[in-house]
Amino acid sequence: MSLLVALLLLLPLSQTPDGSAARERLYEEATAAVIRAAVDVVSPSIVTIETVGGAQPVRRGARGAVSERFKIADGPSTGIILSEDGLIVTSSFNFVREPTVITVRLADDRRLVATLLARDHIRRLALLRVEAGDLHAATWAPRDEIVLGQYALACGHGLGGSQPFVSLGIVSALGRRNGLAIQTDAKTSPINYGGALVDIDGRVLGLIVPMAGSGGGALAGVDWYDSGIGFAIPRDRIDEVLDRLRRGEDIEPGKIGIVLGPQESGLLDDILDELLPQSRGARITAVGDPSPAKSAGLEPEDLIVALDARPISDLEALLRELSDRAAGERITLTVKRRWRRFERTITLAKSSDIGPVKAAMDTPLPQTEEADPAEKDDSGEKQELPPTTQPDPN
Repeated sequence: MSLLVALLLLLPLSQTPDGSAARERLYEEATAAVIRAAVDVVSPSIVTIETVGGAQPVRRGARGAVSERFKIADGPSTGIILSEDGLIVTSSFNFVREPTVITVRLADDRRLVATLLARDHIRRLALLRVEAGDLHAATWAPRDEIVLGQYALACGHGLGGSQPFVSLGIVSALGRRNGLAIQTDAKTSPINYGGALVDIDGRVLGLIVPMAGSGGGALAGVDWYDSGIGFAIPRDRIDEVLDRLRRGEDIEPGKIGIVLGPQESGLLDDILDELLPQSRGARITAVGDPSPAKSAGLEPEDLIVALDARPISDLEALLRELSDRAAGERITLTVKRRWRRFERTITLAKSSDIGPVKAAMDTPLPQTEEADPAEKDDSGEKQELPPTTQPDPN
């Protein structure tokens, strides 16, 4: 039985008109006591992360390097002690400025220099190590005990101080982002990215991270902060990549090496869509050279209709399927070329391993989700881009 339930059972019953108000007041006091107790349990396992150096992040835009609209403020961030021997897990968001020095302040006020071992750019995780052997590792809730609607507390040290900032909410969805994340309506923001989403017993439900859409850049999801849509990565999803992070392997999004465009639709296409299965898909408009797509013989105007036997209805569906696939993973694509259908198994690559894209003759290069077709100037108006710009391949 949780502490909250136990306290509520002790609340006095009253039939008097004033009893309702008294009971409500006692309920609020009991809830506050439970929150304080949960925070007291988890606080020794939550650390403050401080960084020195680095610069505001930029992203690759159609005109080259583009400053991110969201500016990273100076100030502390948060992490969770993963093991007694010095492993600390946090969000990769906290290191987008590429700091030169990282320190960790423990709940007992010890300050230790930390080494950034590796980052997972899909789950938005980062793993740190400090030289210590007596840390207070967090207790995590088993995945099968995390249920929809249960209370959840978002805890973070982004405001400084000896106690974490706490926001109360519930677990509002499970298995989000292709099963990677828990969703909560507790307020999440840079104040608690890398911090703990905990239950009322002080067990960690997940590590709070920014996430959005089909992936995006280093700051994707940050503009949803305090919106009531927040995400946390449960322990089993962290364990899936923990050994790789411990070895110093960065995990990067996997790319096919193609640029996608919407499938052109006409009367014949509509008829085929009614008569034939998987006649819709994601249309390739350009292929990188070199790239996994090039090696597999994919060409502009090919239509990807399935990924690992799961139907792909359009461009957005393919981007969603690829959003949690890492470089080095193997996938099988079902491709339609004119009237022929075939399969290709490819190994996804890092963006840095993909060469320039080449489109079919006289085919304009569309933009994908990862590169806007028009950048906004300071006035907020969209400016037309020169026709020679190219989007990032997927």
